[in-house]
Amino acid sequence: MGTAEQRLSEEAQYCADTFNGAIASAAISAAWEIGLLDELERAGRVGIAEFSATAGADPGVVRALLVALSSRRIVTLGPERTEAATGAGFADAYRTKGFFYWLTRGCGELLTTLPAKVLEHDREGDFVRRDSRAISVACRNIARTFFDPPLRKLLETVECTTVADLGCGSSDRLIMLADLMPETRGIGIDVAAGAITVSKEAIAAAGMEDRIALVQDDVLNLSPRDEYADVDLLTCFLMGHDFWPRDNAVTTLRRLRETFPNAKNLVIGDTCRSTGVHGPEHGMFTLGFETVHTVMDQYIPTLDEWSSVLEESGWRIADRRMIDLPAFSFIYRLTPA
Repeated sequence: MGTAEQRLSEEAQYCADTFNGAIASAAISAAWEIGLLDELERAGRVGIAEFSATAGADPGVVRALLVALSSRRIVTLGPERTEAATGAGFADAYRTKGFFYWLTRGCGELLTTLPAKVLEHDREGDFVRRDSRAISVACRNIARTFFDPPLRKLLETVECTTVADLGCGSSDRLIMLADLMPETRGIGIDVAAGAITVSKEAIAAAGMEDRIALVQDDVLNLSPRDEYADVDLLTCFLMGHDFWPRDNAVTTLRRLRETFPNAKNLVIGDTCRSTGVHGPEHGMFTLGFETVHTVMDQYIPTLDEWSSVLEESGWRIADRRMIDLPAFSFIYRLTPA
């Protein structure tokens, strides 16, 4: 029997799909970064030679990316493999591209060195490295797509003069809020130099350097500063789990009351640890999120655990929105208790 006639058993195809999915995940990230996904979204199809010439890309590698995407029906390839068109899975892949980028670009080194992060004697010192710039880009896309629409709705009745975004990443949220509330000034706070770099670029591109300032500071160990005194709205997205475990979360949330004494609202959005999910039931992002943070020795609280610390920390829930994707995600608007 020739290769073209090969038929895999159901078990072998299952393993092949798992393997091919890993390749396709990396291909989604690469295709997004080089503009290939955006071109497919814009035009519905792409010629490999033409795109490669415009992007300065190797046409053989571009073809390989498209072949990998075709294995998951994200694109379809023409019979000569000289062009590709969007497939049945393209819309969902494009919508969720930030998750793939977070996993394969932002956490890629962690995953490729995973065998060296299991044994206790290897888990010492700075044993985990992630790409903070890539994670900022990924989280910007995830927040923009899945968190920002309900956030805008939640903020319709909130007034503020100065907003501080804790763990600001790319500052995309601050730029969005500045557009939403033209009289508001912003402060972006992040400990990662890569995130600050991305933020500076984004703020300059938006022409908001006179309205948004940046501070490289550790959200988990903040102290009062003069620029923090006027902040009346705090936002914190996709990093609240860094506050944990429980005692640390209580301390950090209390410290925010002291560091930002005039804050009337804290809007926090995050993804929680899954509950009641087993084996193949894990939805998009959940398994990657929990695996990566387990390797990093970072505790992820459940939604019930989040709710249990708030009153003890001096905050109460004034409003909330639940997010379907990522699963087990929420936005809370908290006010001082």
